[in-house]
Amino acid sequence: MAVALSHLRTLVLICSLPLLFASCGGVTNVLPTSPSQSFALPISSTGTPSAPAPSPVPPATVPAAQTINGIVRPVNGSVTPCWADRFPCETYDFTLSKAGAIEVTLAWDGQPRALMVQLYWAGEGLAHEDIAPRTGPSRISFRRPLMEAANYRLRVVSLEPESAIPFTLSINY
Repeated sequence: MAVALSHLRTLVLICSLPLLFASCGGVTNVLPTSPSQSFALPISSTGTPSAPAPSPVPPATVPAAQTINGIVRPVNGSVTPCWADRFPCETYDFTLSKAGAIEVTLAWDGQPRALMVQLYWAGEGLAHEDIAPRTGPSRISFRRPLMEAANYRLRVVSLEPESAIPFTLSINY
């Protein structure tokens, strides 16, 4: 039994020698180029450890709201159509800084179907389009609850291209 234990020690020593040479002295021509990032300690000029820096606090996000009083002017020499090459419109860009809801209300004096509102991802595609019912108030109101943080464009389109139509547009996001 003593002979077997002696052979076992010898075998362990022989098996660990290549590991010892590779980690301690087998590589002599490679020099470090900079301190190891995992073992480098911060150097303090005062010799005492510095207090950890406080983590940045994200700014409180307050929903934004805009109310715009505007006019969609009739198509003429100075106003060109911007929707379907036939209808004039006014556009408003805004940015939703974090995912959430977008609420839009458009009101005007005149026929209930005189204006239409469109919500676009800026530079992308149509996200929502709405028009007032044939009877009822001249008002459109909608809420898109799960919109991603992105740039958006609202477009107020006049379906009466010969008339100037004043409006109030409210955007909550």
